[in-house]
Amino acid sequence: MNSIVAREERARNFQELAAAIHKFYALEYVDRGSETVVIVFAHAPRPALRNYEFRYDCLYVTDRKLFYYLHNPGRQAHLLQRFIDQAGYKTAIFIGLSKGGVGSLLWSSLICRRDAQFRMFCLAFSPQTLLYPFNDNLTSLPSYVSNIRIAEGNERHRKNFETYGNLPEFVKGLLPPTMIVFANRNSMDHVEAHRLAGEPNVELKPLEMEFHGSITPFVVDRRGSRSLKRLAAKLYADAERDIDLKSMLPPSQEQFMSDFDDRRLKCPSLNTLIDDFCGFEPLVEPGRWDLVRRWLPAAWR
Repeated sequence: MNSIVAREERARNFQELAAAIHKFYALEYVDRGSETVVIVFAHAPRPALRNYEFRYDCLYVTDRKLFYYLHNPGRQAHLLQRFIDQAGYKTAIFIGLSKGGVGSLLWSSLICRRDAQFRMFCLAFSPQTLLYPFNDNLTSLPSYVSNIRIAEGNERHRKNFETYGNLPEFVKGLLPPTMIVFANRNSMDHVEAHRLAGEPNVELKPLEMEFHGSITPFVVDRRGSRSLKRLAAKLYADAERDIDLKSMLPPSQEQFMSDFDDRRLKCPSLNTLIDDFCGFEPLVEPGRWDLVRRWLPAAWR
């Protein structure tokens, strides 16, 4: 099958998925002709990492209602698995930040319960892991408090949270190779990540930072101050209409910038992290090999 026909077929596969997925979820798809697809679960009601230059095909998943990807996830994961199979992907990488981290963990686990014909990996950045029963550790997130209130008066919503919201119990022994990256100096992140400590296939990777957005140092250019200043300005502007983001940001942009001091925080790019974690042939500039070896020592045993 030539590349044009293959892409047309994948486009049809995606349209079938988009038509079948529940209306609470929104999808976008970028086909780069790869045998690997990255499934990106957003933390807000808009696509995440849409401007990041991934090396692989991307499927962007958004939870429009901010229900932490817990609304009927079994059916949605089944539809997603069918798309990945039909599109002929050999590898699927589930990536999510915060609420999106819940989605990446939960949906990859649901697919692990079935006979998938492709390899799977999961990278969850600062995920919440205990959403039900009520978790005092998450009360700083207005969207979480709102979901609990909805569950009190909506039986279907409560059932979804009750069935899927205790991730340490639900995903036990049923996760693909998974890395949980979290801000070690953020108390919420630290507690939530360690709920999955000791789980088979799960590696915890703490970053010495306070900001909840632990994916940030992997996707921003920290070699100069301009890009960080632009990012800080954007985040603090976005926080005026995103109450969860506002609750997670340090009080000032200066404090935010201090989290990315190169003397304390060194990370590979997200593309490099994906390649190394998944065992792909890495496309890394020679000077960064020592950094990658230090950051992912298990890959070099």
